[in-house]
Amino acid sequence: MQPKRTELAKVQEDGKPFPSSTVLQRQEKPALTHRLPARLTENRTGQSLGLRSRLAAALVSASGAETGHGLVLLLVPVMMGLGAGFFYMASVNPPILPLAAGFLSFLLMAIIIRAGQPKLACAAGLAAAVFAGSLAATVELRSVGPLLDSDVTTEVTGMVEARDFDAGGRVRYLIRLAGTADPLIRRPPRRVRLVARSPHSPLPVGSLISGRARLSAPSGPVLPGGYDFAFGAFVDGIGAHGFFYRAPRAVPAASANPRLVETARLQLRQLREHVSARIRSLLPGDPGGIGAALTVSDRRGISQATVEALRATGLAHILAISGLHMALAAGTLFVGLRMALALFPVLVEAWPVKKAAAIGAMLTATAYLLISGGSVPTLRAWIMLMVMLVAVLADRPALTMRNVALAAILIILISPSAVVGPGFQMSFAATAALISAYAALTGRKRKQEPGMSSAHRFLKPPEWLARIVRGMIGLAITSLVAGLATGLFSAHHFNRVAGNGLLANMLAMPLVTFVVMPSGLVAMLTMPFGLDAWPLQLMGLGLRGVVAVARYVHGLGGDLLVGQLPMRATVAAGAGFIVLVMLRSRLRIAGIALIAAGAVLALPPLAPRAPDILVSEDGRLIGLNTPDGLASNAAHPSEFTFRQWQTALRGPQHLPPVPHPTTSTSTEPETQAAHEMQAKILDPLMAAAADQPSRFQCASRGVCAALFKQATIIAIDRAELIGPACDRADLVIVAIPVYMSACRSGATLVTSRSLRRSGALAIRIVTADQPAPPPSIGASAATRVASQAVRGSGGIGARRRAPRKRPVFDIEAALEGVVRPWTVQRYYDWRTQSYELPQ
Repeated sequence: MQPKRTELAKVQEDGKPFPSSTVLQRQEKPALTHRLPARLTENRTGQSLGLRSRLAAALVSASGAETGHGLVLLLVPVMMGLGAGFFYMASVNPPILPLAAGFLSFLLMAIIIRAGQPKLACAAGLAAAVFAGSLAATVELRSVGPLLDSDVTTEVTGMVEARDFDAGGRVRYLIRLAGTADPLIRRPPRRVRLVARSPHSPLPVGSLISGRARLSAPSGPVLPGGYDFAFGAFVDGIGAHGFFYRAPRAVPAASANPRLVETARLQLRQLREHVSARIRSLLPGDPGGIGAALTVSDRRGISQATVEALRATGLAHILAISGLHMALAAGTLFVGLRMALALFPVLVEAWPVKKAAAIGAMLTATAYLLISGGSVPTLRAWIMLMVMLVAVLADRPALTMRNVALAAILIILISPSAVVGPGFQMSFAATAALISAYAALTGRKRKQEPGMSSAHRFLKPPEWLARIVRGMIGLAITSLVAGLATGLFSAHHFNRVAGNGLLANMLAMPLVTFVVMPSGLVAMLTMPFGLDAWPLQLMGLGLRGVVAVARYVHGLGGDLLVGQLPMRATVAAGAGFIVLVMLRSRLRIAGIALIAAGAVLALPPLAPRAPDILVSEDGRLIGLNTPDGLASNAAHPSEFTFRQWQTALRGPQHLPPVPHPTTSTSTEPETQAAHEMQAKILDPLMAAAADQPSRFQCASRGVCAALFKQATIIAIDRAELIGPACDRADLVIVAIPVYMSACRSGATLVTSRSLRRSGALAIRIVTADQPAPPPSIGASAATRVASQAVRGSGGIGARRRAPRKRPVFDIEAALEGVVRPWTVQRYYDWRTQSYELPQ
């Protein structure tokens, strides 16, 4: 007997009941809400009943679309980069055992649960990628030698690994140290870079060199948050730099059989010198310097004005052997070889011509890598190109986001320190943004083509004109997308953005693409046969055009100084860029929101207040950030440091100190009479500073005083003036190493000894009627409150005066508490041969 069919429960033929009418109504309800008036679809709170369901469905659909195109693989290099970045930003060395344990644990978890819990396995795999990046950074640091701990004059002996010449004829040697003498350096660096100023016959690569030299330790950041040059030198394996006092001399080499790899390396460096000299002999001036930079990565000889014009117009990437140049060189050969082989139908039918051309391009790119010196940026470009050409050999699309991710993974494993540098970030940002942009444009074009009307087909321009228009549009899109993608990282690292970069690239890149790189490739191929003169001359014409474009656009202005960006703004905007580029669904809108949030965080009042006082890491240069400009205690400050200060503070003009004649100083023993005599030096400076505030008054460069925002600042380089300075000032900066740590008068004391460990300082002044701000991250022991009454009754800085309120100094140090392999030399005491590490 058949069961009765009802509205509430119907039975299928297989015995399973149909959904009840109530269930059917629930399933159809979201769709029916579109047909009902809004007032009927609102609940008591006034919210739409179907809004939450539609949002949830949209999110699920978008998430499914994202996981379908391999988002996890794209996120692997991002996670590895985060791991390496966290490792390098840590204040102390993370231990390797927890990193290895974390990597193995998450990797095993991902492998075990990949079948049952694929989403959780992906999350575990990404966590393992974070630990993998940190482990790669640990391995890299263990293979690098130490940095010099303090400046020293010694006799150096070593082998010349490389050399170059500047416009003044000076020779700069890269020397692998073999030994030092008089005095003996107990912690010698492995390699040093020394300049020979005296005229001499340059010693060839591979020879032994010796001479009396002044060695200096690599400098740290010029201000908190700035680039650490000691870290860059450490990663490059250069432990010191300096100069020879006299012309260096050659040392007879001991009879030895060099290794094959070492011999090949020296021969390649000699070949690079020959190529560079050949280019400069035929192309003098800036074209020759840029041509040598494009071929063998030798940037010497380019005038400072040209470098500044290229940097200000966004054309500085031309000076680096990047993925663009390597792609142009290999791509030119790829297209040319493929077209040449296509002229022979027999070869086309018998052999895969495209793959043969790809192999030729791979050989060209490898030769380009070897002759250019194999620097990290060039290696990065080579890896990216190899991945793409291997994809061509495998009949896969060459330029895809997956290939870029694979190249990034390889580079992070080989050189994880590149992650924190501008080259890696800007290169991959531009490549990823271009792939994403052209993928979006291609998808939109495919949607529009089927619906093209007959009128559009009738008005279609000629093919030659369409190609020209498409080429110009493509160049404009490429320049715009690449400029926007690299603008964030340029602003973070260089504190500037090229406002007219689009115009400069549109005018210059056709010359680079169609004239400079093809002629340069022909010149390199014909140079062994002595037929490179006319290709180099053609290359020089293109480079002269590029320089003319850079100078013209630079004259129009548009170089925007954005100042030092806060890290949180860069992180937010960087995360938004990753979301915008890697996602394909509507979820990428979140990337635009994150970029906007980063822009808001970089603006007042959310951005941190600019520092009022900047102190260099040796204490000899001090800057006051006044409304009228950047006042310093030096008439001719160090251009290297002061230029970066100006850029970080959005380009204030330099206000030199006001010279103030004083009576001659005394060097008598420290007595009360001697203190009174030294007062004759400081009191007139203090009076002049009160009459002309926000400006340094200097008896000499080493003795200066200023009054700025109710704070009295005294900068000295003489020990006998420390006591009178502590009595009179709120902030005393001593440019010599002394063992004092504080003034008894309550003044804040900064010495060369304390600066050696803390690095450069950024000081913000808080007036007496304002609350003291909390110490900044990386600040020294503390934000110092200089409002205490005088303590004690004798000794330096203990003159009895009426207690007065002092301003509060919020002191942020660049390297306070950072004990890493590139900073640990700051804590080394050569007298005791031990490290005085902080607790």
